[in-house]
Amino acid sequence: MSIFQSVQKAESKAETIKNEAIEKVNRLLEKVRVDGEKQAKLIIDGAYKKEKKINEETSDKIENKKQEIFAAYSKEEERFCKIAKQNFSKTVNYIVEKVFSL
Repeated sequence: MSIFQSVQKAESKAETIKNEAIEKVNRLLEKVRVDGEKQAKLIIDGAYKKEKKINEETSDKIENKKQEIFAAYSKEEERFCKIAKQNFSKTVNYIVEKVFSL
């Protein structure tokens, strides 16, 4: 075998090795891309679940706070109504006195 043939054979072998390496790299890149997308999807899904849970907890806290405020308002309203009823006669008498004193 001549040197020229040996070089051609080596070049052919090198080309084959190069093509196999490129194919292997492409398969690895595809695997990494697919795995990365799966991991990203898991992370995003987890984030959406956390967001949903936080939103639900926040809504519950808002509803509880709203109920507390309404309860406090109702209690104050009852207190003011009671005071107004207790002072109704005095108020009417005061107004009548002022009207008749004019």
